[in-house]
Amino acid sequence: MIAEISWRNCERVSSIAELDKVLDRIAQEVPSEMPAAILVFRRNGDCLSIVLGSKEVSVVSFWRESKEPPYFESVGDLLAPGEFTFIVDETHRSEALGRAIITLEAARETVRQFVVLDEGLPNNI
Repeated sequence: MIAEISWRNCERVSSIAELDKVLDRIAQEVPSEMPAAILVFRRNGDCLSIVLGSKEVSVVSFWRESKEPPYFESVGDLLAPGEFTFIVDETHRSEALGRAIITLEAARETVRQFVVLDEGLPNNI
């Protein structure tokens, strides 16, 4: 297992190809009018959330298995206005500032890099 993906239920994946298939399927199931945070846990218990459902953009957040700070969030255009609204745990509305918005492609690549690292953060965002 390289990762466990949590959204509605938990699924374990053993390869990047499996990871991509599961995330593709979830992205199709998430209503486009309300993107959702999907949790991806790697072997050491660290978590990366990726917002799926939007066709072009996403937000990525990281926290350690211990849930102790520091916590990290993606950074796109530092001057981007507004907020990006999404659902967490299927019921809770959450927002990220516009500066946290990155391309969906960059977010997906971040998840791929995250699950193969033993610790630390991907270097692409």
